[in-house]
Amino acid sequence: SGIVTTGALDSGSITSGFGAIDNGTSNIRSATITAETAFVPDAADGASLGTSSLEFSDLFLADGGTITLGSGQDITITHVADTGINIKNISTSGNSGVGAVLTLQTGDTDIAINNVLGQIDFQAPNEGAASDAVLVAASISAVSEGDFSSSNNATKLSFKTGASEAATEKMSLSSGGNLTISGNLIIGSATVTEAQLEILDGATVTTGELNLIDGGATVGTTAIADGDGLLIN
Repeated sequence: SGIVTTGALDSGSITSGFGAIDNGTSNIRSATITAETAFVPDAADGASLGTSSLEFSDLFLADGGTITLGSGQDITITHVADTGINIKNISTSGNSGVGAVLTLQTGDTDIAINNVLGQIDFQAPNEGAASDAVLVAASISAVSEGDFSSSNNATKLSFKTGASEAATEKMSLSSGGNLTISGNLIIGSATVTEAQLEILDGATVTTGELNLIDGGATVGTTAIADGDGLLIN
């Protein structure tokens, strides 16, 4: 009782009923530490798990395990057994109506043309056939269209797919809203050729064209409503 100092404890054990152990700001070192209930900091936002030079290697969570973020516990990342994860904004006020927001950011301080701001890749790296089978099969990326400045952040969305290669761009949506595709545009079972596709603005429809009507148009003497689309044969 009331021990003030002692040498190293080389043997023996601290058993249940011992009570709390408080060693102030000194460190405790051990091999495996088993927690019966929880590990907690001394105060909210009071301690880190690991440091910038002492990082943990892996994190294991049980089926249905949840990572809860924020002082108000408003964002959760929850494991869905054998499927994936759910990211949820559980707030019912303040950010209501927005839902969960996933932002992909780059740390680059000088964005130039064709820099990738963020990217999502789809891949089957464990496929037994190897070769092309393990390459990135599809990808969606945000790519800068020029040097960023205080008045410019022009960016396109690039949609990539692979057939027998690492995924390459097959479709893109530019910062100006232009949609470019490298293959065919198929509506239902019909393939629309490049020569057939045009966007009309109050013009007269001609035979052999797919027309996306903007502002109304006429076929002969028949008025076509704004927003209608038709293929004239």
